[in-house]
Amino acid sequence: MNIEETSLKHLLDVDEVLEKEVIDVFQNNSEKGDVFISMIAPYVGVRLTPSKESIATIGLSEEFGVETVIEKIKKLSPKSERLYLLINSPGGFVGSSYKVAKALRENFKEIIVFVPHIAASGGTLIALTGNKVVMGMMSQITPIDPHSNGIPALSVKRGFETATDMFKKLSEEDAPYTWRILAEKHDPIKLDMALASLGLSMTYAKEILSKSGYKDEKIDMIAEELVYGCILHEQVINLDKAKKIGINVFPHTEYLKLWNAFRFMLGKYVLRSANKHIIRYWINNPKTKTIKSTKKRTKRGTKK
Repeated sequence: MNIEETSLKHLLDVDEVLEKEVIDVFQNNSEKGDVFISMIAPYVGVRLTPSKESIATIGLSEEFGVETVIEKIKKLSPKSERLYLLINSPGGFVGSSYKVAKALRENFKEIIVFVPHIAASGGTLIALTGNKVVMGMMSQITPIDPHSNGIPALSVKRGFETATDMFKKLSEEDAPYTWRILAEKHDPIKLDMALASLGLSMTYAKEILSKSGYKDEKIDMIAEELVYGCILHEQVINLDKAKKIGINVFPHTEYLKLWNAFRFMLGKYVLRSANKHIIRYWINNPKTKTIKSTKKRTKRGTKK
């Protein structure tokens, strides 16, 4: 193993898919050159102290992990254009999520995203790379609502607007004491930072949607809804709601065999203890296959 392969190895959890049952499904339901990547955040973190746990979020490891995978794929199969992507993530840093989404979108012509359980916040931004987003009964994306010190930026904005509304009909002297104390709690610097982060999230979402082939009128509608239209950061946006706001979503039954293979991958890794996303990849390319399948190929995306 050379210095190029080991330089960031301690930061990453990146490897090729080795499970024969998964490879068989991938091979029999895709075309030569198609690429498969799973990016899974386990739900069990790493215990640092008796009271402190480190969980997987989109950050440094994910940035370099996706970069590493793309470089490997381009070296092994430079003409690969279609990506099947599993994303299961609670989100993370807005900048890291954007860089991962941008890297994927610029290196593959067509992306089909699978969300078997949850792609939240920054994970939603990555899900928007899909020309198609495949969802099931328990699938969800969430608003793209940046946080600062655990406080949603949209909550800061709304809190300021609520305090402002209190004084539309009453002067400060006539307002209840509790109103005045509440108004004094609002920091204009925090408000400015919240508005800036919301605006930046809008910019990132619109850019990724544009690269994913959405039309201008849909781009504005989707980005506005995901950034400013939520009630809470934890709001569930399922298949039906995603379709209503204009996202190109498809039911899992249209890709049932691939869906089940990705669910197998999710089930294998989701309860592992880790503080980084587990990234696995596979290329449907005879030169890179580690396990040969004797099954006949079927039409990509066919139902059982």
